[in-house]
Amino acid sequence: MKFYELPMGNIENKEIIEKQKIRELVEYERYCTDYGLKEQREKCWFKDGEIFTTWFKGKVTDYFNAKPTKRENKPDEKESHGHKINNTVVWLKDKKAIAEIICTLTFRTCLDGKWVDIQCNSRMHYRVEKRDGVWGIVYMEGIYEKDRMDSVFGDEPFYIKKEQLEEYRSNNFNMAARRDLYEGGLKYSEQWAGKDKPETIKKLYDDSSNWIFN
Repeated sequence: MKFYELPMGNIENKEIIEKQKIRELVEYERYCTDYGLKEQREKCWFKDGEIFTTWFKGKVTDYFNAKPTKRENKPDEKESHGHKINNTVVWLKDKKAIAEIICTLTFRTCLDGKWVDIQCNSRMHYRVEKRDGVWGIVYMEGIYEKDRMDSVFGDEPFYIKKEQLEEYRSNNFNMAARRDLYEGGLKYSEQWAGKDKPETIKKLYDDSSNWIFN
């Protein structure tokens, strides 16, 4: 049985309450990520948790102290990124749960002196557990579906050549190029869960199903 086959909709009120707690937890974790609330974000996690992002894979305690590679003369004060949340789905099994935030990952960044907006349709996939009466995150990984990049100013167009973009996976051409060409290189990109490689999503879902039922 897969986690996504768990009952939805016709559940008891107490389960609805638990699902709401989980939804608030994971959405707040993304909020803290976007707005720099480091201490509050860390409280959303259990210390033995693990995380897999576009630039990091490992223990969440190491992730909190790590920083992505920065390019020189990068105008950090004007850059921004965030998650525009569309919906959150929660599957509950006793004291374990899977939650997915369906969102758009957004970046406004300066590449070669020109401002661009990058958007990637994504799902943030969480494993959440209840310990001593408290829900906490034990795993998170992104699923990347498709992306696009647009110039901010019409009179300052920016583009990356098609042949360059085609070196990257089709689920996030632009986000991968930004990371590789301007942010110090890619890590684990072939392992990223994405719609262009169904086997990557299958592995993630199989792992989460094994976790929630054991």
